[in-house]
Amino acid sequence: MEEKLFWLGFYLKERNILKTIKYFSEGIEIIDILRFKNYSEDEIKRLAEKELEQAERLNVKILFIKEDEFPLELREISYPPLFIYLKGRFQNINSIGIIGSRKPTSYGKEVAYHFSKRLGEEGIGIVSGLARGIDSIAHKGCLDAKGYTIAVLGSGIDIIYPPENKEIFDEILKNNGAIISEFPFFTKPRKENFPIRNRIISGLSKGIIVIEAGKKSGTLITAKWALEQGKEVFAIPGSIFSSQSEGTHYLIKEGAIIVTSPEEVLNYFGWKKDKALVNFKKEIDLSEEEKEILSHLSTYPQHIEEIFLKINKPSFEILSLLTELELKGLIETLPGKYVKLKKI
Repeated sequence: MEEKLFWLGFYLKERNILKTIKYFSEGIEIIDILRFKNYSEDEIKRLAEKELEQAERLNVKILFIKEDEFPLELREISYPPLFIYLKGRFQNINSIGIIGSRKPTSYGKEVAYHFSKRLGEEGIGIVSGLARGIDSIAHKGCLDAKGYTIAVLGSGIDIIYPPENKEIFDEILKNNGAIISEFPFFTKPRKENFPIRNRIISGLSKGIIVIEAGKKSGTLITAKWALEQGKEVFAIPGSIFSSQSEGTHYLIKEGAIIVTSPEEVLNYFGWKKDKALVNFKKEIDLSEEEKEILSHLSTYPQHIEEIFLKINKPSFEILSLLTELELKGLIETLPGKYVKLKKI
């Protein structure tokens, strides 16, 4: 507990998140840092205790990186936050980040709502930043599906920004979602906070879906964090005449995965709910050849050439069997790839 107090007090004293993380990652004892800085241990503890008292008043948890409740996903990213201010609760479920323009077109709004609602219906958590535009719509779509959503703030957790999103803020908590921030109380939503915040959005997500982003959009920073963290980046193509899609198209050129439906994301990760699928063992007769093909397929998309290499049969015969399996509802085709819809 004392280590948490000293790090929290130092964090509050310095007001420099990345610098504090650097000290911690270097394994330097906090007591040695305080002495080097000539900081009074009593003053540092008082700062921390005051912050914890404020957290209790506002029903907020301040989680230290060494505590069990601290999200595992964030421990493993580059520059992991030392502290997370949490209102609501974390759920250990698969989550995807949805981000994009603060000034989306009507097309962007429709796409964001469609994707977030559909993914929410499948039990996938939606992570976004509660900002105007795509972020707000992503939270709203998930909430309308009675799904789980996390809002990551670029301000203190006691400051709702933009203020017009108070209704969404309250709705997230009412639906057992989570509001989080790594910024201390009373921190205003300064411009420099958001690039730092973005690594947490990607850190909590299995992948990021980018829906409309300008050429110099901050959304591209989140995509960059995601790539550095080894996360998948999905991009939804837009109009070639829209400046709001210039950043999205740039990501596609750089290797982002093009998606045009929520099902493509669900299939990519193997997240389709089994209840929507058939139990082939009980209800569908399969030949030995079809069973062999299925045994080599995965709930992750595989390129057709990869399947040819695994199975010792002529390619035309494999393609014929794949077609039969698709007609029986056991696999789905993507451009040049195949995915199994149920773990066997």
